[in-house]
Amino acid sequence: MKVSALWLYPVQSVRGQKMEALDFQADGLRLDRWFGIRDVETGGMVGSSMGKRAWLPLITWEAVLVDDATPKVEIRFPDGGHVVSDDPAVDRALSDRLGRAVELQGRDGVKADRRYRMASCHLLTSATLKRLRESHPEGDFAAERFRPNMVLDCGDAVGFIEQPWLGHLIAASSGAVLEGTEDCKRCALTTRAQGDLPSDPKILHTVMLENNTSAGIYAKVAKPGRVALGDAVSVEK
Repeated sequence: MKVSALWLYPVQSVRGQKMEALDFQADGLRLDRWFGIRDVETGGMVGSSMGKRAWLPLITWEAVLVDDATPKVEIRFPDGGHVVSDDPAVDRALSDRLGRAVELQGRDGVKADRRYRMASCHLLTSATLKRLRESHPEGDFAAERFRPNMVLDCGDAVGFIEQPWLGHLIAASSGAVLEGTEDCKRCALTTRAQGDLPSDPKILHTVMLENNTSAGIYAKVAKPGRVALGDAVSVEK
């Protein structure tokens, strides 16, 4: 297998950016979900997968690191507007678009949900995407719908091959090693229009029917290191 795509999500629940390489540290994937958006009224961190209508636009926004040392992120909106994280007006800009008072918070203020506490990487294979396309040929099963950090090209393989990797080490040729921890259960977020992808309720329905709502797995860092596009990946049996 080879690494065919890498994504970083600088802001939790917002679309991320494609990367040439990702740095996996002992405490997780560097700068992933570094920022989060807090609902001022409830005090909780918000998510685009939540049922509240106010948060639905988040999956149409895009977050891009413009300075990974600070760090600083630019949030881009579908209408072409944008705002950077160190802009004094950033909270007002986000609040105006969501219709609720919110604050952009850095890692110290982000209460990551269970998935991000337990796992440093969301891993998905081409084999799983091909299997889903077989069941719903009209659907666009682009990897972006599933928000993975890493996509593996498995050649001609077709099937849900990630599940047997739970509890096993997943090693990249560059030296980083992950360990599969749990299945990735999907939600309605996969069906929503985002970027160039249209709305399609059958995406989630297909995953439910074919693999008990799972597509891909979560993994934690077993050995820190960098993973780059094109790296060979093997699973220790």
